[in-house]
Amino acid sequence: MAIFSRVPLSRSHLFFVLFLALLSPQVAHAQLYSPLDPIFYFCSRWFSSSVVKDGSLYINGGVETFYHSRVTSDTILGINTYLIQVSMETSWDWKTNITITDESKSTSNPKTGTYPPSLIRGTMFHGPADSKEVYAFGGTTFMGNTSFLGYVAPDASTYPLWTYAYDSSDFRWGQNDIGQPWKPNHGAAAEAIDQGLGFYLNGQIDKGTDSSTKNFGNDSTLPLDGMLIIDLANATSNNISTAAISGDGPRVGGGLQYIADVGEKGILVAIGGQLSPQNVSTSTSTNGHLLSLDTVDVFDISSYVDHPETNGTWYNQTTTGEIPEPRIDFCVVAASALDNSSHHMCVIPQPIVVQADPNKRYLYGGRNTITGVPYDDIYVLSLPAFIWTKINFGASPRWGHDCHVVGNRQLLTVGGNTTNEQCDWEIKGVAILDMSTITWGSVYNAFAPEYLVPTPVTKWLGGSPSGGATVTAPAGGYNSTGLAQLMGVKRVWPTSNTSQSATPKPHSHHKKTNVGVIVGPVIGGVAALALLAGLLLWFRQRRHKKAMTPHELEAAEKSELHEEPKKMPYELPVDSHKPYEMAEQHGLAEAPRDTTTHAVELDATTISGDAKPGVPMLRTPSNENPRILKR
Repeated sequence: MAIFSRVPLSRSHLFFVLFLALLSPQVAHAQLYSPLDPIFYFCSRWFSSSVVKDGSLYINGGVETFYHSRVTSDTILGINTYLIQVSMETSWDWKTNITITDESKSTSNPKTGTYPPSLIRGTMFHGPADSKEVYAFGGTTFMGNTSFLGYVAPDASTYPLWTYAYDSSDFRWGQNDIGQPWKPNHGAAAEAIDQGLGFYLNGQIDKGTDSSTKNFGNDSTLPLDGMLIIDLANATSNNISTAAISGDGPRVGGGLQYIADVGEKGILVAIGGQLSPQNVSTSTSTNGHLLSLDTVDVFDISSYVDHPETNGTWYNQTTTGEIPEPRIDFCVVAASALDNSSHHMCVIPQPIVVQADPNKRYLYGGRNTITGVPYDDIYVLSLPAFIWTKINFGASPRWGHDCHVVGNRQLLTVGGNTTNEQCDWEIKGVAILDMSTITWGSVYNAFAPEYLVPTPVTKWLGGSPSGGATVTAPAGGYNSTGLAQLMGVKRVWPTSNTSQSATPKPHSHHKKTNVGVIVGPVIGGVAALALLAGLLLWFRQRRHKKAMTPHELEAAEKSELHEEPKKMPYELPVDSHKPYEMAEQHGLAEAPRDTTTHAVELDATTISGDAKPGVPMLRTPSNENPRILKR
């Protein structure tokens, strides 16, 4: 697939493209994706999806405003129809030397004839660490400007999961039917990379979902119940009930974060969002109910993985501290203290993040859809204390952005609507926050030092920047004994000398001595010494026998035949005073424990029951009355 250069289109070139689009459907579809390069003509982008893997940031879809030309300030509202790639292997300054490329989706799948979709409000998954693919899931067609040259009518919902094989030289996109009736959008997503699982909580369908929903109003939606658990390696899924989650209904625009170190297989923490009206004819942009952030929901992953016939176990927990105002369309990441004494979720209205102890989450930006108020603040939710800390104020509110933890201690934000209908001041659509010093900048440091807990967080939790939190439980106690027990379980990770099939712990900053690397040479050396000693003994005995008389030699051989066999030195004697075994060492002989990408976040088409992957399906609109839909 060609990578399009950022060459301005002249007026005559644009007319030529329009002329080609009228010649035939095949030419038209291919050309729809090429006129406006999303990097060269970039003004602003939001509701895209992104992921970091193998030294690259991938950005897919999203609403975009393009400069009409590089000469005037006129803009065009449309959709990003390219896959954008940003190199994260080396340091850069987005003002001067960032490396960004993009790849058109103007080639169809040779097996099905389907083009890779360009959608909004979907998500991207990292996928298993050993795969050379990234995954695009869900989303909806942008219906805000159907006359845009890149507009394509909603496709069927049969293939909500697409893969992009970035190492392949052939057609890189693959489509997968995961056995669900709808392609959701605007849900909350998280991923357990170490287990190959993707999670998608609630969400909705709308006018842009597929051909069966084309009669919906522009702002009308139907909420989707349940949480999808997707086996990314096998492209299968299961929709489990979320009846136990707070709010008494499905939500949109909320956050979902994976915390690996808590519980037997990690936990999910669900934050915020909006409960939408359960009526397809009602606009959800100004109605509905925003969930308070004074309560969060916790899902025990092992409760489902160990018993997949169940819906797993949800808990809700009251939070304290500087509780953020209710909001949606924020981004959230997580970080842990070096000693894993706490974990932190950072919630950001605009792209902002702060990391703290192991059970901390960061929230940045977002908006209140009821009042229309946008946010540009950063909050950190620290676990297991469940305390909110306000970290930062800003002057550029935004929503509909993504964020990722990169380079040990930096928060990378991607896009976002700046709410003032102006182009993004971050002219490359990305920004960097140092989560330890809580300062914004334009430089990404690929070799930054390890993360340290910010001072505002340690004031609440105690301890130091390296950890040692002294507040280790909610101020008012846990809402349930089950959650208290879950939060008290520290996950046991396989060590580096276990079987190769064991999954390594993600995001670990610590190394363990690889016993195989050290002990192997030791045993080899001991065996060599034993062999040398045996040869010396054999030569000595042979020389001794040569010096015997024939009568003495015959007597000695008879004695050897009847004596007890001697123990050979195949085992080392146990003696604590002698250095027969080497102590554990840390040095160049160590094998690193981590094999997965660090700090990735974590922040579809009509279907029939017998649909098969790679086989297009046709479907007529449903005659069912609107209701809350099960996937």
